[in-house]
Amino acid sequence: MKFERKHKKLGYLAKYLYYCVAKRNILQKRMSFGQMNSDRVIYVIKPDYQDGVEGLLSLINKQILYMAYAKKKGYCPYIDWKNYKTQYYDGKNNAWEYFFKQPSNLTENEVYKSKKVYLSGWSFKTVNPEGLFEADVFTDKRIREKSSEMLCEHIHFSDEVLSIVNKEATSLNISECIGVYIRGTDYVKLKPSGEYVQPSVDQMKCKIHEFENKYNAPIFLVTEDGDIFDNLKKEFGDIIRIVSFDTFIRNYEGKDVLSKSDVLEKDKKLRGQKYLAKMILLAKCKYFVGSMTQGSKFSYILNNGNYSDEYVFDLGLYP
Repeated sequence: MKFERKHKKLGYLAKYLYYCVAKRNILQKRMSFGQMNSDRVIYVIKPDYQDGVEGLLSLINKQILYMAYAKKKGYCPYIDWKNYKTQYYDGKNNAWEYFFKQPSNLTENEVYKSKKVYLSGWSFKTVNPEGLFEADVFTDKRIREKSSEMLCEHIHFSDEVLSIVNKEATSLNISECIGVYIRGTDYVKLKPSGEYVQPSVDQMKCKIHEFENKYNAPIFLVTEDGDIFDNLKKEFGDIIRIVSFDTFIRNYEGKDVLSKSDVLEKDKKLRGQKYLAKMILLAKCKYFVGSMTQGSKFSYILNNGNYSDEYVFDLGLYP
């Protein structure tokens, strides 16, 4: 992961060649399931890695790129998170539709009776030659704007998610808040190779104090880590605001990634919707202080330069 992020072209080619030999299910495939839709090509968009580990907003970035690819090629896209595994897989429902609307009016039944079908996946040429949705969005205005344009064109939130967001935005007065985002738990204890180094709580405190003294604004805090929440709540008191449904992970042992440990909310749909709603709310804040993760990239891209002031910790990658 670290090599791939530092050497994008060479890293992509190396992984593609490896997948050609060892993991061919990750490659793009041409299929035929029947005789329907013989006059058009259906592009089934699925997660590349069906390991149930990849986070929601990490998954989203690649699905958006596949949607843009399908549009460029003139294919009709359908996103399938029912027959392909994610953290939100239950074997019965298309989990994509918990969070987002389908990019076309195709149904699952129609898709899997169609004559000309591609299953999304890696090909010799990357679908992301410009490096969109990567860490450069924090420093390169052009990359951020192109990423935001692509996201807003292809992503339409489900009515259930928007209902959660709208209710919480009103009660939080979110447009006046300093949005603060910090990851803990598995990011800090496991230090996954190639992922972004997270700031310490003390580093975050110093930066929050700087913003709070400057703007005298409430703090909308997003973290999954109960110890971090307790620490910041003790420091800043009642100016800390959280969503009404927030819960925190405590006593995490650090033996495995969160998605494989027994500490997450059991209702997968609700868990994902709540998380997505919090990240959308972060994009609606007036100011932003945060660490680099796949989630914060999503919020930052969605906001697209509209924060009045911001600070993002860039501390490199875990080795």
